[in-house]
Amino acid sequence: MDRLQALLSGLRYRHVVTLPRVRALIIGFWLIGLSNASLFFWKSKLAFTVAFVLIIISVSTSVFSYTKIYRKLRQHQLQAHTVLQGQSNERQVPLNIARYKKSVTSVLWLQLALVICYTPFIVVVMLMTYGRMPGKKFEIILDVTATLTYLKSSLNPIFYCWRIRAVRQAAKDTIKKLIY
Repeated sequence: MDRLQALLSGLRYRHVVTLPRVRALIIGFWLIGLSNASLFFWKSKLAFTVAFVLIIISVSTSVFSYTKIYRKLRQHQLQAHTVLQGQSNERQVPLNIARYKKSVTSVLWLQLALVICYTPFIVVVMLMTYGRMPGKKFEIILDVTATLTYLKSSLNPIFYCWRIRAVRQAAKDTIKKLIY
């Protein structure tokens, strides 16, 4: 949502996204998480339902945000392409298109990883909450799919190092400083 807000707000971003608002939002998310965790001790089925709904909302919001970002970036790219075609300097167009394709590809990789890692967990929680599948095997499947969702967070730095040269170089520099 932050990236989408930055893209849509432009120069107004610093006035819309302020430190007190960000702090309030983070505290709100923490309170929701703590409430749901404590709810698990009293009514586990309700806690799973709330977790399921929160995960669906989070994944849907992420997919919506990146889709909107993709469309907005594509619109900007088409406008820039049209403007640059009218100018004599045509060498700049292929570079912009290549950069655009790389950024879109990076976003698509992140979204694909998000969907792949979260979908099994969503399905298992839905079956566990609304289906009739209790048992030891089902708990193992739940643990495996939950681990897959945690894996997504571990994959983010790998994706960023793989796709963004500046991040990759900063990671190399940090590792060199730690070794020597």
